[in-house]
Amino acid sequence: MDLSYFFISVLKIYKKSSKVFAFIFLAAIVCGCQTSKSKTTAIKVEVSTWKPVNTNLIGANANLISFDAPWNNEDLLEVTNKTKIKTLRYPGGTIGNYWDWDIGAIDRNVADSLMIKWVVANDLTKSPERYTLENLAELYNKTGIVPVFMLNMLSKDLEHSLRNLRKAKSLGIPIKFIEMGNELYFNIPFPLLKYPTPEIYGETCQLWITVLKDEFPEASFAVVGSYMERHPRQVNWNQRVLSQCTNADAITIHFYSPSGLDGRLERKRIKPGKEGLGSKQTAIRKGPKDLRERQLWETELLQDKNAYANMFTTAHLNLKKLNKLFKPEDMQLWVTEFNIRDDNSVVLHSWAQSLILAEYYFEFLENDVTLSHLHNLIGKLFGMIHTDTLSYDHLKSQNVQSVPYSLSAGGLTTKIFGEAMSGMQEMAPLDFKNVPSLIDDRDQQFDVLKGYVFKNGKQKTAIVVNYDFEKHEIQFNGNPEEYTTLYSYSSRPSNPVNGIKNVVLDTVTLSKEIVLPKHSISIIQF
Repeated sequence: MDLSYFFISVLKIYKKSSKVFAFIFLAAIVCGCQTSKSKTTAIKVEVSTWKPVNTNLIGANANLISFDAPWNNEDLLEVTNKTKIKTLRYPGGTIGNYWDWDIGAIDRNVADSLMIKWVVANDLTKSPERYTLENLAELYNKTGIVPVFMLNMLSKDLEHSLRNLRKAKSLGIPIKFIEMGNELYFNIPFPLLKYPTPEIYGETCQLWITVLKDEFPEASFAVVGSYMERHPRQVNWNQRVLSQCTNADAITIHFYSPSGLDGRLERKRIKPGKEGLGSKQTAIRKGPKDLRERQLWETELLQDKNAYANMFTTAHLNLKKLNKLFKPEDMQLWVTEFNIRDDNSVVLHSWAQSLILAEYYFEFLENDVTLSHLHNLIGKLFGMIHTDTLSYDHLKSQNVQSVPYSLSAGGLTTKIFGEAMSGMQEMAPLDFKNVPSLIDDRDQQFDVLKGYVFKNGKQKTAIVVNYDFEKHEIQFNGNPEEYTTLYSYSSRPSNPVNGIKNVVLDTVTLSKEIVLPKHSISIIQF
């Protein structure tokens, strides 16, 4: 406010009435104090209970079937290293159930009737591209990223896996993490033929793990887990598998959900490749059918606090499955695939997606998840990395091209969390006192601030997300002189993510105040 203008106005009033002047002057002081207090009151933060960090938490699924010898591509290698992932699945996802490790490609001997439909439709069994163990060794040798081996338990036998794991070890690749197949709970031809019941799958795992543990005693083994109960074969899947397999170290689970911007929830009936798609019938807000008009409508929704909140309550609802999942306490949990699914939305590859994925990581930290793999390293629909200019071809409401070999929304989120956790040994959730909440269209609340702190001896970092439409000042209980630097990434939720092209990165030297920008993910160094 212009103070000279203020005092001139006050003097004019004073000339008319000293009583009026006194009243206004006192009122101004009271209002000014209240305004000052509302702007400067910091949200107090306390550090909760410390526990060990799962150092390999940040990882990626890597269906790289579209590349020939992917790790000979220096651009891909360089940008993958920037994601800060610790582990990467090989050969990755559903294709691993049909993978011939001897040639580094889809098994040519599987009948089309038993093969994945999209593999047959794209004639990939005749593809000349190869992704071999020798090429995988290039990734490990140049980055230190550790493979999570996903075995083919459908079209190949135990000897095939044993022979190729020995080969991987001879190439210098550590054999630390092994998955016993992928999503074998789906009622599709080959899994049904090979494992008509989860008990038979469990018996097979028991046999394979016994042999493999003798050869690779340092490895941890995970059986396929599920929360689905849509068919008799899926009911109590985890209990039934583990009743016959007593030597596994971990259980895997996959999480996908719609962005939920319009309030829609995940479909009840899920087929392979359709996980996470929303049901139109559950949408609270009904938008235009024309794709361009709908995307313009979605851009407006991202500025609507209730609609915006829908995204985070949807993710939170999906992640509640972690608490309902049957898993013995002494077993690790590996989330070997997760992401949001909103194929033609402005949310796809936007800063809003980065903020949603941050909620996934907070829940994984809270629930002591050992490994997590964001799906997928590359690809138009899920890619953590843009490998061409086409990632935003789905956008009809704006003209955007992706920047080849830059990080997408997913890749930027893994980078930030990976940097915050790097080299740390312990972690603790942050408890924000009297924190405001976002309220969605179903009147569900979601706290606008979430965070974790990590430490290794005297070294500490914290990661804090401000989901709100307003900036917030926070203050840790303790000595504020411990703060050193704040790194904040922020953007409009609707902005496409091409590296940090549309993302503001602020670096602030801290004294006593920590101010978190709106819609931001921040790293605090102590």
